[in-house]
Amino acid sequence: MALYNITFQQIETFLTIAKYLNLSKAGEVLYSSQPSLSRTLKRFEDGVGMRLFTRSNQGMALTSEGASLYAVLEPLYQTIDKSIQSVKDSSTSPIKILRIIEPSSYDFTEDFSPLKEVVRAYEQRYPNVVLNEHLCDFKELRQAIEFGNADIVFTEDFGVRDLENISLRTLNSIGMYVAISGKHPLAQSDTLDIGALSSQTVFTVPTTDDQQMDIEVQLNACRHIGFTPKNVELKPNFQTVIHAISLGKGISICAKLINLGISHDIRYYPIELPVMPFVSVAWRTGKLSREARNFIDMLPSTEDLHNAYSADFR
Repeated sequence: MALYNITFQQIETFLTIAKYLNLSKAGEVLYSSQPSLSRTLKRFEDGVGMRLFTRSNQGMALTSEGASLYAVLEPLYQTIDKSIQSVKDSSTSPIKILRIIEPSSYDFTEDFSPLKEVVRAYEQRYPNVVLNEHLCDFKELRQAIEFGNADIVFTEDFGVRDLENISLRTLNSIGMYVAISGKHPLAQSDTLDIGALSSQTVFTVPTTDDQQMDIEVQLNACRHIGFTPKNVELKPNFQTVIHAISLGKGISICAKLINLGISHDIRYYPIELPVMPFVSVAWRTGKLSREARNFIDMLPSTEDLHNAYSADFR
């Protein structure tokens, strides 16, 4: 195993400079002078043994190695930072905390409304428990539950079912639609011409660490409803997907998203998939805190329970 002569401060400096590609802006964020940042960055590059930036009259740019390292280190850094803060919160505060991770679509679809009612009821029943809620995309959500940075996770079930040692409780089903710009010629009728969608790009967000698998899942969904798209393109979040659709660049197979500020530009045509997704609550098997256990107890009873749920309550 290789050991690198680098520090957490150097990692933070690298990530900040990579984000802004400007030493002056990075210095403002980190409260550090440009010469100091340059020295820290040089030590980091020496420590990892790679040149991470190029510099020219046009400014700074990441090398291919720098871009790859940024993509790997940035989510890990955020996870470590949140883990440290979480431990500090739990050790210094006498108040009980329930850490909840929610998907970025949480406030933009009515499908999570029943779960939000449980949250409100829980706050009334347990006023001494602080709900620490954090919204994120699927990749960060999956990391949070895998690394123990959340007590429970609210999610669409397909986003975590492939993870090991995860217990899952499914609630209400999620309505699925073909989303298309209201200005698109295909959206001028109350009945969508499914076959004509073969000329369209389908936008979606990654739900696993395997992008090719995400694309295949989306292709299979398209084929099931009757067309094969021109291509499938992954976007970082639902807001970016809806923005691309509103510009008429393609379509999406997704839940009905609201309150995005551009929803009036989108038409939603309901569809049926072979396996419809469900709103779910997930947690690490055998790692259920008392606060999380109390929350799970308040969920509406359903017949569709993961076997691990029973194991956690034996």
